[in-house]
Amino acid sequence: MSEKKDRDPLGSPFEWLFHTSLLILGTVIALDVAIAYVRPILGWIVAGIIIAAVTALVIATNRWNRRKW
Repeated sequence: MSEKKDRDPLGSPFEWLFHTSLLILGTVIALDVAIAYVRPILGWIVAGIIIAAVTALVIATNRWNRRKW
């Protein structure tokens, strides 16, 4: 029965660099796919954010004006 030695969590520098490179590549691909799917509706998203901000500003202004009296 052979015992397995505990491996160094960092491993060799090549393994560490390879895993890091794969992680960065996967992140770049996921970001590219996300941007590709969001781009067609980006205008609607921005418009929704602007409408929500204006609505919040109007509500805050109305509440502030009512408190003054």
